[in-house]
Order: sequence, then C-alpha cells, then structure tokens
Amino acid sequence: MKSLLLAMSLLTFNAYALPILSESEDGTGLLATIYPDHSDGNKFYFFPNTGGLEKDSKGQPRFGMSYWTPATPEATAGYFSGIFRLGLSGDLQQSVQNHIKAGKKMAVMPVQESHLYFMEDKSGQRVMSDLYKEISLAPWSGRAEDSIGVSASLTPVGAKAFAGILSSGGNAADLSYCYEVKGLSPLFHATIDLNYHKLYRHFVAQASGGRWWWKWSVRKEVQKLVESGDILITINGGTANQYDYIMSLVDRFVERWMKPQLDNRQAHTSGKYSISEAITEEDHDLHFSLTQRELVSREFCVALGLGELKEFPWLIVNSDKEL
Repeated sequence: MKSLLLAMSLLTFNAYALPILSESEDGTGLLATIYPDHSDGNKFYFFPNTGGLEKDSKGQPRFGMSYWTPATPEATAGYFSGIFRLGLSGDLQQSVQNHIKAGKKMAVMPVQESHLYFMEDKSGQRVMSDLYKEISLAPWSGRAEDSIGVSASLTPVGAKAFAGILSSGGNAADLSYCYEVKGLSPLFHATIDLNYHKLYRHFVAQASGGRWWWKWSVRKEVQKLVESGDILITINGGTANQYDYIMSLVDRFVERWMKPQLDNRQAHTSGKYSISEAITEEDHDLHFSLTQRELVSREFCVALGLGELKEFPWLIVNSDKEL
C-alpha cells in the first residue's frame, strides 16, 4: 500500500488542476469515490480512506507512551507520541488500481489544511477533556501521503485511562484526522440555441409601423420566444441570479442582431431598435455555451486506529515501576 501511495505522490500536479469536489466517478462498479479533474478527462483524484500507526523496519508501531504518579493533582501524568500514515483499503484500493491499469492518471488529493480531533466533536467540545491537557499536530499539511506526527500530554485520570484502553485494544481512543481540500463547486452549465430566421419572422409578425422596438419591449419579445421554444435555454444548476444573467445574455444576442436607431437630438443611442437588413435572409442556427464553477473548500475525516497497540504492550510504560 505504501508503494502505491508513493507512486501516486510522484505524479506532477498542474498548478491549475483542481478536483471537482461535488462529483464522483468510479466507473468500475465499486463503491468508491473518485474525483475527476476539472479540465483533464483522463485524470482523477482520491484520498486515502484508512489510517494507522506507521511501522519501523521490524514491523513495530512507531508509538510510545509513558505514565507516572503525578507530584501534584494539577501536573501531567502521562505523555504519548506516535507517527501515523494514511492508506487505502477495500473498494477504494481496488478502484485506484483499476484506473491505473486502464491508463488513467491518478493523484492523491492535495491537502490545504489538517486538524486532529481526539475525543472531540466538530463544534470543538472535548467529549473526554478530563483525560488530556494538550494535543500537538502541525496545523498545516502539504501532502496526504506524508507521515503524520501526533503527541499528547495526559492528566492523571487520562494517563491511567489510556494505559488501560490501549492495552485492551485502543478502539475507544482512535484519533480522527480531518483535512481540508480546495476544489471546484457543482457545475453551473447553460446553453442557448436560436435561429436567425425564426427570430426575424417573429419580430416581423409583431412589428408595427416602422418595425422598431424600445429596449424594454425587446426583452418582452425575447421572453415570448423562450416560452415558445424558438429560443431554447437549458440550465443545469445555478441560482435565480444566474438565470437572470443568462437571460440578459440572450437580450444582448438579439440586440446585436437588430440595428439600434440613433436619436438625432442626442449624441447617443436612444434604446430604439429595428430589424437589421443585413441578416434578414440568414437561416442558420447559433449555439452558445457557458460553464461556471466556484472555488470551494471541503472537509473530510479519516480514523487513525490505535487498536493494534494491544499486541505491543511494551510500548506503554508505567514509569513508576520501570524506573
């Protein structure tokens, strides 16, 4: 697993490449989330879904804990330090391997910021705050495949509690490593399709006198064309403001097709339009497409398990007995 993550870390990141955080694609029938790149259709991102203690060359967890009887009730009575590493397991591991075999470019999700939650909920309330006084973790992390160093000082109650928890399996003391990544938001995509000849016939049928319109009446006629389907607008995602923006673009397209009439009493356009004679006979379709995404941040968490420490009891030392 480590070699796979190392291989992933060697891929070169495009400075402008970003994952689309709202979309996922596995493509191999597995229950795994793979995030596509916003511009490269052959590139996908993933983030490790498991975590645990890193091992030394002999297979022993890189972890140590010492606890003692405090001199005063306010003193600390224990300390532990461990090196953790993230990894892949289950369907996600198989999915990443399938993508690599298929010639896809795979990259570990770039981490912007990381946090450690140890018996602590998302609102910052320390559920077991009586057990420890301080936890240390570098607040900024550059790569998900790097080792993660964690240390904590324990209260007298916490020292005894953790010694018992870790010796019996450690599951109640698992850490939650949470990371923030930056990427792109859900897609806002709009298309505009119109035909010059249909527009011409509509405005001729609605024309009166000299076949001219004020700007406000152009918008009214555009709305009729949209409702009749002669101007076809398709919008995926977005907000009411973005819909208004698309409609304003349609107005501008139609206005450019028409010819503004000048008011001789003023040295500017009066907002009065007539049909442009230059293109009244044109009969072809026009297609416009607009894609928009916003830069967003998302937070995810991975558990850093401590359960295997029960197999290495010598890593948890009672200093009162050992010294």
